[in-house]
Amino acid sequence: MSLVKYRKKRNFSQTPEPLGRADRKTGPALRYAVQKHDASRLHYDFRLEFDGVLKSWAVPKGPSLDPGRKVLAVQVEDHPLDYGGFEGVIPKGQYGGGTVLLWDEGTWRPLHDPAQGLKDGKLHFVLNGKKLHGEWSLVRMGGKAGDGGKNWLLMKLKDKYAQTRGDILVDAPQSVKTARSLKQIGGARDDVWNGGAKKNGQIAGAVKSAWPGKLSPQLAVLAEAPPEGEQWLHEIKFDGYRILARVKSGQVQLITRNGNDWTAKFTGIARVLQRLKVDSAILDGEIVVLDKQGRSDFQALQSMLKHETQAHPVYFAFDLIYCNGFDLRGIPLIDRKKQLEDLLRKSGLEPHINYSAHVLGNGSAMIKKACGMALEGVVSKRSDAPYVSRRDKTWLKSKCSQRQEFVVIGYTEPRGARSGFGSLLLGYHGANKELIYAGRVGAGFDERMLIQTLEQLRKLKQNEPPTASPPPARERHNAHWVKPTLVAEVRFTGWTRGGLLRHPVFVAFRSDKPASQIVRELPVKAEKVQLMHAPSRRKITPGRRQQAGPHSKAGNQSIAGVILSHPDKIFYSDAGITKHDLAQYYSDVQRWMLPHVIDRPLALARCPAGVSSKCFFQRNWSSTLPPAVGKVNVGEGKTRDFQITVRDLAGIISLVQIGVLEIHTWNCRNENVDRPDQLVFDLDPGPDVPWRRVVEGAVVLNRTLTSLGLATFLKTSGGKGLHVTVPIQPNVEWDSAKQFCKTIAESLAQKSDLFVANMRKDLRGGKIYIDYNRNGRSATAVAPYSTRARPGAAIAMPISWEELGKLKTADHFTVETASRYLDRRQLDPWRDFQRSRVDLRKLVARKSAA
Repeated sequence: MSLVKYRKKRNFSQTPEPLGRADRKTGPALRYAVQKHDASRLHYDFRLEFDGVLKSWAVPKGPSLDPGRKVLAVQVEDHPLDYGGFEGVIPKGQYGGGTVLLWDEGTWRPLHDPAQGLKDGKLHFVLNGKKLHGEWSLVRMGGKAGDGGKNWLLMKLKDKYAQTRGDILVDAPQSVKTARSLKQIGGARDDVWNGGAKKNGQIAGAVKSAWPGKLSPQLAVLAEAPPEGEQWLHEIKFDGYRILARVKSGQVQLITRNGNDWTAKFTGIARVLQRLKVDSAILDGEIVVLDKQGRSDFQALQSMLKHETQAHPVYFAFDLIYCNGFDLRGIPLIDRKKQLEDLLRKSGLEPHINYSAHVLGNGSAMIKKACGMALEGVVSKRSDAPYVSRRDKTWLKSKCSQRQEFVVIGYTEPRGARSGFGSLLLGYHGANKELIYAGRVGAGFDERMLIQTLEQLRKLKQNEPPTASPPPARERHNAHWVKPTLVAEVRFTGWTRGGLLRHPVFVAFRSDKPASQIVRELPVKAEKVQLMHAPSRRKITPGRRQQAGPHSKAGNQSIAGVILSHPDKIFYSDAGITKHDLAQYYSDVQRWMLPHVIDRPLALARCPAGVSSKCFFQRNWSSTLPPAVGKVNVGEGKTRDFQITVRDLAGIISLVQIGVLEIHTWNCRNENVDRPDQLVFDLDPGPDVPWRRVVEGAVVLNRTLTSLGLATFLKTSGGKGLHVTVPIQPNVEWDSAKQFCKTIAESLAQKSDLFVANMRKDLRGGKIYIDYNRNGRSATAVAPYSTRARPGAAIAMPISWEELGKLKTADHFTVETASRYLDRRQLDPWRDFQRSRVDLRKLVARKSAA
């Protein structure tokens, strides 16, 4: 974010204004606001959200609905998104001291590429506010009047919202937030940004909020190993029951991760928490029973709850998410933990209530130490991250041995002298919520548990297996099936190629985790990322995130070191795909996608407000693009023509951040833009061509190309057709490559009534157009694994030729269904792409000679 000037003008040790984290959900559209600001002189601040900040102009005379009036708008420093909803008093002596009234707010929609518009000095857009509507324009002034590019003109364009009579500033002077006047806001002084924290015990940096209703805890994602870097803190992974402790006016509720009230199960913990020195608070932590070595013992905890043994449970608190009327979820974890530590130390509730300490950095040393002490593992958390009520990669769990929950789907008869049952049959839910068989577990039970568990299983018996497909015959021998409601935690050494557990050992049944949520946990590789902002002990301004209520999903997220502002912004409304979902998808497919996308000139389809709103195509690089988005000169001769390129996953995620829903690539690499290194044949069927004919056409084309000694690689277009890509050595010119493709297309069109090689639509009825024009210089084709800017979030998916006959459409694969397909796919169908390059120059010469 371009907030350097904003920060330089403010002393944050004196003025705790927002540093610049855009951590409020704003919805799928871009925000806009106008604030009436009575500072050294009265003016209006006109603000448009773009790339995670508010682009800002000071408008001395205010906006006008008269198209004949062009009012001066002086561009000032970018502001954080937090400023857009502020209304109150900035004390005198501080920068911008005076009264601020929120005069209008809403959304805006650019009518062309806004990045290019800012660069060129002309923005054309539509406002949808509470007071201002319709088309507007901002135009940068030139010459001396432009004052170095700072001075712009703001004007209303002619449409049904334009007015030549009256003055909206006079007719509607009140706040759209509180309906107050400037004088009333200045007199109330109920929201003052000053140099200190709030008084009366309120925690600085929190959001004033009513006592929240039901809250869900944040959950961790399984990782291969703890991440490295000082931005991560690491805690011991406890083996107990996750509990949100809700304390209010001396009353305590202990709520499980599934929303159940377990206060009666842990009355001793509840009684101790009544002494917590606070009016109201919500703590996040885990209740455990410790063994003689101080390690959490889940089986001992279960035995205690069944009244089979006596033990003293302990509550380890690791987060504070609400305190004294303030929601703390939006402030960094490191600051939340400091508040929690202070509160627990002041309350003195040990040994029953303990603070979960952490280590900053040194993740590899932490997991080594934990495993050496026979602990379960480590939970690593981003020290600068907000708290979100979902499973999120800002929390990563690393285990000393593989261990997870499974759904019990059946059991087998015991053999020999064994009592009860032989083994439990296990499963987990797939991408489409179907149950998938995972194997059986018979180790880890004692005699008493075998008998007790059999009584439970008999009550759940049913005739058919609850899995999507029955387990192998050898696994079904002597099997009894049960309703899939029991959850068993199992320790194991790995997975077989067939997807079954290796050496599983039963640990415990889990009543705190619903069977419907049990999936196979796949470890992710922790990215080495940058801080969202430097964690510190600095108190943060009250009211900083006023619009984020107790149930909002506030907070930026980071993938590949790129901060995603508004990760919950909906990009595909029909499929519910958010910005974060799309970024996570690209992170998941990076090992297959990046070799075909990085270091190539790109063309992008951008839809800042999602696929259902206006989109535009962008080729040219702009300095306003994110830092991870690079440029490449594709100009011929001495002409300089900079276009967009990316070099790594961070570049791809940066494209998602600015609303890119389609990525198209040139057929060349950056280092040799004058020579293509691949050919693309786009099979584009007419509207009356059935899918089976498209498949037939692809097979014919493949046969033709392979007969010439060319290797072919197939992908769905994500639209109506198919793309066949041929890797070549980059030693022919564009015109020669295009002519070669044209010759093949025209030859096929002459030989078969399947094809047409002419783009004229009146000739394409009932035929497949072989688009060879994608092989010219600067022509592009959608990249492998790229999404399409169309409803449904379809993907251009590489597939094998053997899979082609199984497909029903070219938009078969979507963001939602891709993960299951890729998990099931044994080999990358394009794995031989790089080593299959053919010398096209020699091939053409050889054919000509023949």
